Amino acid sequence: MSRPLLRSEIKAHRSHQHLVGQRDRFVRIHGEDLGAFYFLVMLIQTLGKKALKKGDVQKLRALAHDLNAVYTKHTQ
Repeated sequence: MSRPLLRSEIKAHRSHQHLVGQRDRFVRIHGEDLGAFYFLVMLIQTLGKKALKKGDVQKLRALAHDLNAVYTKHTQ
């Protein structure tokens, strides 16, 4: 028999389900490629705001690097 989920586990699961729903909504509205790109931009913006509020420069650099990698991949 499995144990009941902890609050943190329930919160993480709901957060994951919310992100999956947002991704699916973007894909449904804009198509596969553009929807995935819009979802990625939304996710990077959200994570960037959180990192900026915390003052986490390393996280901001990593996000900028990831965004540049996506841009480079699709423009060459």
